[in-house]
Amino acid sequence: MDKTTIIVVEDNIVYCEFVCNMLAREGYRTVKAYHLSTAKKHLQQATDNDIVVADLRLPDGNGIDLLRWMRKEGKMQPFIIMTD
Repeated sequence: MDKTTIIVVEDNIVYCEFVCNMLAREGYRTVKAYHLSTAKKHLQQATDNDIVVADLRLPDGNGIDLLRWMRKEGKMQPFIIMTD
């Protein structure tokens, strides 16, 4: 079975690195996206086994925008919103 990939969508580079490192220590593969546009590119290749963790506020939109786009595109991966 493939490892679960967690797509971390966070514009704060230091915090994104922290979250990805923490998840990697737990055995998850991580993909970093600092913008919605990058997250959408990663999600084009996402599998049903993947998870999205997204910041609420991003430079080119917000996490809710990403969730709406995903559902419109038929992407049903689990989705977690985080904010500071």
